[in-house]
Amino acid sequence: MMPGTIATSSSVGRLVDNVDVFGEPESGEPTRVALDVRACLSFGELLALLLFTTGVNLLWSELDDDDAVRDSVRFAILANDLLVLDELANYASDVYHHMPQVAARPGFPTVDPTYVYCVGQAITRVFGVAA
Repeated sequence: MMPGTIATSSSVGRLVDNVDVFGEPESGEPTRVALDVRACLSFGELLALLLFTTGVNLLWSELDDDDAVRDSVRFAILANDLLVLDELANYASDVYHHMPQVAARPGFPTVDPTYVYCVGQAITRVFGVAA
């Protein structure tokens, strides 16, 4: 007798039609599978996602909008290289804590420390995690 494995069926999510990658209605889009992905992110990682992701441009006024912050993080997770995130998270945290050596780091983008602080406050308010 050959050894075998009995596979049980499982659902990967519901099929949805005519929606973009975030589930918003958009005609002509292919059928997609709805997935719930769990990610455990630190304060620094959230900060880096919101500060350095191309296409995430939270306006000052949007930092007061919890839904805008959540949506931006959701987009940033999909649009980012999570392997690079660790280094960016350390840099973002240093900027948040006003570390003087941060300005001297070559190859990293410069960001307004006041904006970084406000993004950090939004992260704490929305996600309940602090620096």
